[in-house]
Amino acid sequence: MTPTSALLRRRPRRAQRALGALGAALLAAGLATPGVAQTDDRAELEQLRATTQALIEALVGQGLLSRERADALMRQARGSAAAGAAAAPGWGAPLAGGADAAAARSVVRIPYVPETLRNQIREEIKLDVLQQARTEGWADARQVPDWVKAIGFEGDVRLRWQTDRFAGDNLPAEFYRAQTTGPAWAPDLTNTTEDRNRLTLRARFGVNAKLSEDTRTAIRISTGNLSGPTSTSQTLGSHFNKYSVVLDRAWLRWEPRHDLRFIGGRMPNPFYGTDLLWPDDLNFDGVAVQGETNLGSGVFAFATAGAFPLEELAVDSHDKWLYGLQLGAEAALGSHLHWRVGLAVYDFHHVAGVQATEPPPAGPRAGTVAYQSSQYPASARQKGNTLINLNDPTSTAAPVWGLASKFRPVNLTTGLTFKRWDPVQVGLTLDWVKNSAFDLADIRRRAGLPELQLADKSTGLQLRLLAGHERLANRGDWQAFVAMRKFERDAWLDAFTDTTWNGGGTNYKGWTLGGHYAFDRNASVGLRWTSTRNLDDGSLTLGNAPYKLDTLQVDLNARF
Repeated sequence: MTPTSALLRRRPRRAQRALGALGAALLAAGLATPGVAQTDDRAELEQLRATTQALIEALVGQGLLSRERADALMRQARGSAAAGAAAAPGWGAPLAGGADAAAARSVVRIPYVPETLRNQIREEIKLDVLQQARTEGWADARQVPDWVKAIGFEGDVRLRWQTDRFAGDNLPAEFYRAQTTGPAWAPDLTNTTEDRNRLTLRARFGVNAKLSEDTRTAIRISTGNLSGPTSTSQTLGSHFNKYSVVLDRAWLRWEPRHDLRFIGGRMPNPFYGTDLLWPDDLNFDGVAVQGETNLGSGVFAFATAGAFPLEELAVDSHDKWLYGLQLGAEAALGSHLHWRVGLAVYDFHHVAGVQATEPPPAGPRAGTVAYQSSQYPASARQKGNTLINLNDPTSTAAPVWGLASKFRPVNLTTGLTFKRWDPVQVGLTLDWVKNSAFDLADIRRRAGLPELQLADKSTGLQLRLLAGHERLANRGDWQAFVAMRKFERDAWLDAFTDTTWNGGGTNYKGWTLGGHYAFDRNASVGLRWTSTRNLDDGSLTLGNAPYKLDTLQVDLNARF
């Protein structure tokens, strides 16, 4: 903030009077130039007069000085200048009387304004006017190139302090890592007993471009790494080393009609849902089509379909894909109630593991034929899903893990939003999922374990209540939420789950409670507590071993 604008904010009336008086005096001095200045001084005072006039106009434009007061100051300045010019003899006129009297009559007293102050006033006026022009969009649209108007920028930064508190009776991680045969659960766990405290940073920056009335594109980069698809947070603490930046989004969208859209690339989640299935940081690779239609007054139907590659295999035709189809509707139930519902089916194609029946190829055949291509990569999996060992029965090598179950989940999501207390609203959502492809006989066949006993645990459910402002845009905006969840082990792929709940994965129940408060425009603080524990189906397996985790997160967020 400039000194002039700071003065206006702290003492507006006093500043008006002071600046008004200063403006009148400076303007009078400028108007009196014919009788008192030589050529160089006259040019300087003409510049001072122009600056002072601009200052008065700026005060009028910002509402700090009325137009009537400004005109009165101008008239006063002209009167003072005329009186001064009449009292002073013209340049080169003979002196009347004695030297002292002549000198007294030829002197016009004007306020002395140092050059540094004049420059400061000039720069402050210019900066204030430019800032107001940017804020209010004074630019002439005809002078702005079309490509500039078609480009927009967005970004956000989140600093988070997180503490993870493990229960004292959790089973040590070494027992999970010792598993060599199926069924197995969470063989990658490294810590189940030692509390953890850390700072994380998430930074994202995106560019959006409108190529035409029908076509748009966007690119976004972010912090993060390649260790998992559901988080873009970077843990701080690497001896001040630099961090990597990854491509978070890059998509094209074509909208030939107002109710039909095609999108392809690396895109935001195209489906309606909650963080039970789709974490906020998760983005999709592939193509999707979205459409909606009006069913009547305030009632709409929508549909989304997409195909998304999960893993492309160089020497195997059984590439892994996700196919999704969702149908839904939304309606305004009166003036203060909005309802939305979506029913989806997802098919994770070729993700189930298949045990090898022969040793791995050797010699020239190694790497040229498909072998164990159905494995569940360690870079994707988290914990919770039932796993099987894909090595052939005679192998003594370290296990290669694959998913025991196939996955074809059916998902129902519905939500009600109450807007009676606008701008504060209350939302209630229910999210349910069932893996319709769980088949024990099929698992026994693919795992080579004809006697395998495994309970069908393939359902997930979440209930969430949210109250507050729709967006945290202005100072004083707030949001508060509470949610309860039960997530069985084979209801959903644990690779695509929120890492805040239970450290990521499935096979738990728990709750979360938190809120956000905007302490400034587009800046907020957040607090969240999440408590979870493993589910127990009564069988003596590691899938039922005690595992409890409490997570506290404190966030500082800013976006632009």
